[in-house]
Amino acid sequence: MTMIQAKIADVDDLQARRISVTENLLRQDLSAIETIEATIEIIDMEMGEDPWFLTVGKTPLERVYKLLSKLDSIRRSKERGSVVLEADKGLSNKYVGQVKSIFKNLPKSLKWLSFLLNDLILLIDNPLNVQTASVKHCLNKTKI
Repeated sequence: MTMIQAKIADVDDLQARRISVTENLLRQDLSAIETIEATIEIIDMEMGEDPWFLTVGKTPLERVYKLLSKLDSIRRSKERGSVVLEADKGLSNKYVGQVKSIFKNLPKSLKWLSFLLNDLILLIDNPLNVQTASVKHCLNKTKI
């Protein structure tokens, strides 16, 4: 080709990462593991430099899993009518809206609770060699 269509965007590093991850998520040939990893990266970026979020894990996977797990635990306690600590109420109030907004704005529609219960578990419970093979063979969630 002698010419290509291109768009020049003047963005900072964070915006460039968001654009890159979003474009990758929109590709049709991603495996389930790659899609989950890209979603984790978006969530981790969107949570930014939040001090509590940064202390709950060393990796984006750990941080996202612990955040969503904590929100789910608080949600379940409220549903059962159990006493919820003030600190947990504060976490829930601070993060639930932000998490819902992040998931609402993902390139592909997804609910945070579904992501926690059905997607993240594939990275948490499967060894690296299974994850690697699933990417290599472009397996969907059911096949993994």
